Amino acid sequence: MMMKKSLALFILFVVAILAYVQWGLEGVPGEEMYKILGRGRATEQMMCRYMWHYNTQIDSLRLRYLIECYLWESDFEGVNSDTAFAQMCHETNFLKFDGNIDISQNNFNSLGTMVYDMYWACFFTTKEGVRAHVQHLRAYGSKKPLKNPCVDPRFDVVKKGSVNLVRDLNSKWEGLEYGRSIEKKIDMLLSM
Repeated sequence: MMMKKSLALFILFVVAILAYVQWGLEGVPGEEMYKILGRGRATEQMMCRYMWHYNTQIDSLRLRYLIECYLWESDFEGVNSDTAFAQMCHETNFLKFDGNIDISQNNFNSLGTMVYDMYWACFFTTKEGVRAHVQHLRAYGSKKPLKNPCVDPRFDVVKKGSVNLVRDLNSKWEGLEYGRSIEKKIDMLLSM
């Protein structure tokens, strides 16, 4: 009995070493889901369930349109849609907009303007607001030019390509736990 336990522990140890050797230089397996750029994993249905879990008051048609915008804009610009959607949930408190920004502003990630530092940006449509958000993430994640005309009012002030992973947003936005709180939301989203 003791020999079987020792053998099982040894096998687990060997598997762990092999995993470290295989992924050690490329990062931890699963870290890909926390990247700024890349392809998201969550489906429209997962995103709906996630939002309704925290906000049962949101209009179904409005939510589906918002999700379609996130999926399309993210895919077009090469941004991880899971990251963008989770950040939107964080910034808007699951579309409750109980902070500084009103839903009518179509500002889904608390983008400020360059005009008087403390004014929040307003966008004419949901699609434009989502595009600005996705473009802002793209600015952090890539040095390549945008595919769509720029609508992000802060695109030019971002150091291009300075962030690869969500956790690296800690140094760019809000505080030390900002990136981790978005990672937790991504984890929850992907479990729906």
